[in-house]
Amino acid sequence: MKARDFAELLGLESLPEALDAVADQLIGTIDGSAELAEPAIRMLEGGGKRLRPLLTIASAVAAHPECSVAPLDERVRAGAASVELVHVGSLVHDDIIDEANTRRGVETVNSKEGANQAVLVGDFLLARAGIEAARVSKEVAFSLAVTISDLCDGQSLEGAHEFDVDRTTDQALASIAGKTGALLRASCHIGALCVGELERAEALAEYGMQFGMAFQLVDDLLDLVSTDELMGKPVNNDTKSGVYTYPVLIALAVDADPDEFKALMLAARDSQQAADELKARVLASSAVTETLDRIGEYNKLASACLSDLPDSPTRTGLMELPERYLNGILTEKSDPALRTW
Repeated sequence: MKARDFAELLGLESLPEALDAVADQLIGTIDGSAELAEPAIRMLEGGGKRLRPLLTIASAVAAHPECSVAPLDERVRAGAASVELVHVGSLVHDDIIDEANTRRGVETVNSKEGANQAVLVGDFLLARAGIEAARVSKEVAFSLAVTISDLCDGQSLEGAHEFDVDRTTDQALASIAGKTGALLRASCHIGALCVGELERAEALAEYGMQFGMAFQLVDDLLDLVSTDELMGKPVNNDTKSGVYTYPVLIALAVDADPDEFKALMLAARDSQQAADELKARVLASSAVTETLDRIGEYNKLASACLSDLPDSPTRTGLMELPERYLNGILTEKSDPALRTW
């Protein structure tokens, strides 16, 4: 979906211009030495759909339909910038862990400036996010601080279960809640907080969490059903990295020979043949269908969270967004030869 598609769905004609205002705000937040500022700006300008700022803006309007989008309310602009700064800062840190050389075709900080500098740049972006949040209100600052803590917790949970063939689906989902759900939760929660709608903020926060859970499960599926070309990064990579995702764990649970399946999971670290064989067994199982069913459940839960908000085109659009957006990604990024659903 493009910015104009989101604008039409959410009934926000000026959404593209509002996102441009957030982009300007992002660059304006960067106040530091060239050693920090230059790589930070490079990563901020690296592209992406700006989904999190978009959710902040839409949530502000859904909670308070009188919220100005053209021009964008200053509080909402700062809140949207704060969540995107956290997102990009966390990606800088992720690139260190993953030893990634590029992201969206842009050199990562760890590959160009080194891992030590990347730690500082990631921290710098998180700190600037806190400054933006504090400009709005103590409630927004608190929400953002909790989110950063949850992101760390989710990443730690994932790391604790690397190459753990006994990882459970509940443990995988707990990591998703921290790594992905928390930031989408914050995007929506902060949108409502920015316009002073504290009571409606909790419903939007839960909407964001459910959307985030579905979002990450789609990403987990794409690692199995997409291609390097479609994704712009290596696929069939999670298992090789020791990250046993929800669909892989579902496949393990229903496999006729779980011990052999676990042996393949471990062998995939060093053997492309084992990784390919494991992928084939996952795709031949009910794992894809069951994961899609779980995604559908999260999408329905997200939509239901908004039932008590004021009726508006933006609320209606948000209720439809998780299914529309995620189905679009699956269609766009999955390999037609592997699309059996």
